[in-house]
Amino acid sequence: MTHALMAAIGMPGFPPAEDLVRLLPVLILSTGFVLLLLLDLVTPPSARTALAVLSAVFLAATLGAVILGWFDTAHHGLAYYGSYAYDRFGLFVDGIILASALVVVLISPGYLNRRGLHYGEYYALILGATVGMMLLAAASSLVVIFLGIELLSVSLYILCGFAHTEERSQESALKYLMLGGFASGFLLYGMALVYGETGHTTLTGIRASLDALHGTDSLLLIGIGLMFVGFAFKISAAPFHTWTPDVYQGAPTSVTTFMSVTTKVAAFAALIRVFSSTFEGTYLKWNGIVAFVAIVSMVIGNLAALGQTSVKRMLAYSGVAQAGYMLIGVAVQSPQATVGSLYYLAAYAAMNIGAFAVITMMAGRGEDLDSYDSIRGLAFRRPYVAAAMGLFLFSLGGFPPTAGFFGKFFVFSAAIQHGQIALALWGIATSAVSVFYYLKVGLLMYSRPREGEAGYDWARTTVAGSVALAATTAGTLVLGIFTYLIYSAATLAQMGTFPVPPNS
Repeated sequence: MTHALMAAIGMPGFPPAEDLVRLLPVLILSTGFVLLLLLDLVTPPSARTALAVLSAVFLAATLGAVILGWFDTAHHGLAYYGSYAYDRFGLFVDGIILASALVVVLISPGYLNRRGLHYGEYYALILGATVGMMLLAAASSLVVIFLGIELLSVSLYILCGFAHTEERSQESALKYLMLGGFASGFLLYGMALVYGETGHTTLTGIRASLDALHGTDSLLLIGIGLMFVGFAFKISAAPFHTWTPDVYQGAPTSVTTFMSVTTKVAAFAALIRVFSSTFEGTYLKWNGIVAFVAIVSMVIGNLAALGQTSVKRMLAYSGVAQAGYMLIGVAVQSPQATVGSLYYLAAYAAMNIGAFAVITMMAGRGEDLDSYDSIRGLAFRRPYVAAAMGLFLFSLGGFPPTAGFFGKFFVFSAAIQHGQIALALWGIATSAVSVFYYLKVGLLMYSRPREGEAGYDWARTTVAGSVALAATTAGTLVLGIFTYLIYSAATLAQMGTFPVPPNS
């Protein structure tokens, strides 16, 4: 009966068992998500750290499956009727997302205990959001893209309001919910127009339909534009960034640490797969808009960050500027630019997770210490933490030989090689502006407290926090010193993209 029904609606029967192999990383983490939800019902408050350990185990197991999948090229391909791409592009992005989530889980118990927010559903929501991000990174269908975005968004809406007794946290959740829903409407309407013009929801079908067209319909271009607006919201690109500073500052810092990197990485993966691959044939129609948004993001992000007095808000505006740099890789539309964007995503994850992790670990009992005044003199009481924070700030500013320098170098050089010199010059100029606010925070950490000022009671660094800090510090340095390792992996990821890679 089931087979007859599926045949009647045009589906060729149940998917083959090989599709389950391709979906294995997502299945492992989804199992952890469901298990944590159930265990939270019977876990006493004193044992909730065990849930953090279990979530770390599932994240590590999923990361192991991703690494094995990277080398198991025999199973690479499209799954579930072309809706899910099991390829090196998605696996590369999955690795970044899972490693970032693992660092966040390591630093979360200490922070949540100090803030009185240690509830078991936190870890289930982290895993749920991560599953959505993995689906988004591997999505080869408009439907799966939308489902992935909604799964990660719903989890993050709840996490932003996790400090339910604090007005600022509730405001953060409400703003993200309202504006996120509005952006999802743009994305879904754009998808509907693209589907109406091409008759397909899979990216392979859309690409084939666009290749067969002799002209470009205005409704198709409107659909592409609306989809870009939806993606631009998720990557915090200007002028669709207005939610970012308030949401980042109001949410619990461990949540901000998580969403500041993983959401941007997953959304950029989908953006690159859709625009640099599927919509490649209409490149000349949308290239100018992407380049304009990249420039606006770099300018607004860096200029707004100059006047901030909160480290979280400064890093939020910094994230807007970083999105602009990464968008250069989409605007340039070349294999080198795509590789540069992928490398930049890995570099951004290491240095930004590290910077936010420092704020998370330093949080006091009942409050986040993220004001500029609160970090004054940090180097004299936590010298190693301050040194790590200084490294992350230098990397975000693009100083060699850090990961941030090479991330910018790759995207800027790709723009110059393909004649978009103005775009590269905007990136270089705005990067120079960013040095001022990064160095300002660094100098405050190495400035002695004012006379009569006792200083803030920063929390002690836990063993898990030290491991997380060491991992992000090592990542920032390794990506900068041993650049070829990640660059080679990013090149393989770009070459092994389904449904189709960009022009070589």
